[in-house]
Amino acid sequence: MAVFKCDLHVHSKYSMESGRWALRSLKAPESFTPPELIYELARKRGMDFVTITDINTIEGALSISHLSGTFISEEIRTYLPGTRTSVHILAFNITAKQHDEIITLRDSFPSLLDYFDDEGIIHSLAHPFYSPDTDLTSDEFVNIVKRIGLIESLNGTRSRLENESVLPIVRSIKGDPDFTGFTAGSDDHCGRFMGLTYTEVADAENLEDYLNQIRQGKGILRGEHGNAIRSAYSVYSIAYSFYRDRLTAKKIPAIATMAADRFFRPSISSVEPTVWHKADFLFHQLIKKARKSGEPGFETIFADQLIEIGKDLNLRSGSPELEAEGIDERTFEILNRLSNKLFRHYSSLLVKRIMDGRLLDALEAITALIPVILLNIPYPMAYLSRKKGKEAVERIASEVSPDISGSMINTDKRVWFTDTIDDLNGVSRTIQKCSRLAMDSGRDMAVIASQSRPLSFPGWVVNFPPIREFPVPDYHSKLLSIPPFLEVLRFVEDEGFGMMYISTPGPVGFAALGISRILGIPVAGIYHTDYPRHVNHIAQDGKMGEWAGTAAAWFYSNVDIVLVPSRYYMDDLEKMGISRDRMKLFPRGTDCTLFSPEWKSDEFILRFGGNHESLKLLYAGRISREKDLDVLAKAFVLARETMPDLELYLAGDGPFRGDLVNQLSGKGCYFCGVLHGEDLSRAYASCDIFVFPSSTDTYGNSVLEAQASGLPAVVSDRGGPQEIIEIGKTGLVFSSHDPESLAETILEIAMNKELRNSMSKNAITMATERTWEKAFNELWSISPEKFKHVKV
Repeated sequence: MAVFKCDLHVHSKYSMESGRWALRSLKAPESFTPPELIYELARKRGMDFVTITDINTIEGALSISHLSGTFISEEIRTYLPGTRTSVHILAFNITAKQHDEIITLRDSFPSLLDYFDDEGIIHSLAHPFYSPDTDLTSDEFVNIVKRIGLIESLNGTRSRLENESVLPIVRSIKGDPDFTGFTAGSDDHCGRFMGLTYTEVADAENLEDYLNQIRQGKGILRGEHGNAIRSAYSVYSIAYSFYRDRLTAKKIPAIATMAADRFFRPSISSVEPTVWHKADFLFHQLIKKARKSGEPGFETIFADQLIEIGKDLNLRSGSPELEAEGIDERTFEILNRLSNKLFRHYSSLLVKRIMDGRLLDALEAITALIPVILLNIPYPMAYLSRKKGKEAVERIASEVSPDISGSMINTDKRVWFTDTIDDLNGVSRTIQKCSRLAMDSGRDMAVIASQSRPLSFPGWVVNFPPIREFPVPDYHSKLLSIPPFLEVLRFVEDEGFGMMYISTPGPVGFAALGISRILGIPVAGIYHTDYPRHVNHIAQDGKMGEWAGTAAAWFYSNVDIVLVPSRYYMDDLEKMGISRDRMKLFPRGTDCTLFSPEWKSDEFILRFGGNHESLKLLYAGRISREKDLDVLAKAFVLARETMPDLELYLAGDGPFRGDLVNQLSGKGCYFCGVLHGEDLSRAYASCDIFVFPSSTDTYGNSVLEAQASGLPAVVSDRGGPQEIIEIGKTGLVFSSHDPESLAETILEIAMNKELRNSMSKNAITMATERTWEKAFNELWSISPEKFKHVKV
């Protein structure tokens, strides 16, 4: 009696019909692996028996049937009666005659199963939650599982979630908590991973005994689960084999071809570079140096990168067994690096040509980006396949085993994407505060950004170095970053997040939206910024504002939940075509310890040259045109005509500061610069009235901070800040864009001490009820599942 092992699911070059969309579109087969190679590698990896399960053919298995320890098997694509819904069945240890009969019966799943029973053929349902064609309904799945004796519950191409869901769901369907009729196999298509997932029998005498024990449910499942990186590698390997002759016909260095062969074509022995390969490499290096200056084309950059791979790989020796370990990971790293370099080159070229006014040449750069995108297609497609399997698990589990379904996905693990994270704005401060609260409350929430500057604030912050950064037109102090999409996609899938938040519809936000659709993760989009009006203010171009509105409407129409800071902007979004049923107020709060009247300091005012006995107005935020600070400047000058001792303190910085200095220097206005921590607390508490003229802010965190500090607030009648105050009790509103209205409203409070004191007390009381802890708990309670029946 001995331990026997066999990989019960392997494909060879005789599997001609591919179930993968990417390969079908290329008209490529399922595999290019020679059966002899499968036999030798399986043996080298400790398999005692070797079989091949090509789709609807036994030619591969027959070609090695003369070798010891082999048996003939097949993967049959059969169909449910009355439909073209396919089911994949593995049939083991069959004869050529049985194969012929199987082919005649495979159009009818019931007839095929009856034949298996009559002939005593051992069979197993392959990758039960994945079908390359039409998905199984829950009823169909239940009937199939009840009818089949063995189920493949460890498939080397499917995810851990799928594989680990098979056992509890199948046992529930069969009504047998002790059911053990499971099999395992690598489902290898590229010749790299056979024997890494297999079925073991602990005490068997020979092949016949091994298979009988498999039939009796005594198989032990061993080896690795699949992942998207491995599945994508298989596609690259098969596609490379399919196109290799065409590629080698190009003028590509021989050493580059060797690099690709080493990566994508498995072999028993390692092929080392010859003197010719090294000479050819040196020749191409000399040609590269002698090349005239100019913009290199896609093929040139691609070939140069293959040469670098050749230097790294082919000029080193190594065994094929060692190369198989992590070959998919190394391929991902190299292709990701190559794609990022190509994308950086052509995106820089695109921006340069647009800035130079060469719009037709810019189209050429856009066209050059297309092959870069296509080069990466196998990875998103592999993740989409994972999504399909996950959805099948969730659908079937919810209907068949509701008690199992709830434990499948950790919906409390979340991730927050943003294009702005340490800038001077309310979005960044909100994210930083929520990150700290998540950490303090023991909740799993990652914050993802992409910028070249290092980040340092509390919480689980993941910063992906950008492929490229570029300034926003007419807003050069703000940089947008193109994130490394594949790296971010992989991180999100590996971490198993159950929900996503997106703060900004910039490059990071759009990447996050794509990732949510690829992985099937529910996503909440947060409407922090009034993009149409914001862009219009910056660009001073109504058409740009319209385009921004169209883009924002498309973006927020494609998320599951839209979190909106105010009802005013709910109305705006509804006019943009977004259903109000999918909106919910985005909860916000403040820190009443950090922002409090107790921080008042006459010394702070004197620090900037002010008069501590004067009545002081404060604005805190970005110094930019879209904040309507031109309106504030005019209103302040008008108000000083009535109250000459009125002072204005501006806390913050931005592109409009120079204009304000020119307008207000020597007129009782003091520029405090950017303030943080206790300095910001003192600024609020040491002033008397907070003025926030913006008509484009969706909320206005600084208004709530000012109220917590005891300051009555004057805000615009357009935008979100008006919903923070209680009009007449904690502040007043003015007619937006009207300096005279703003001046009158400021004076109404400034000249009435009793009203000012009353508003101050009411503001503090109101703010103490809006803590960040309360807001964050409310935010965490919002999920797509709970939101389905909520209306605002």
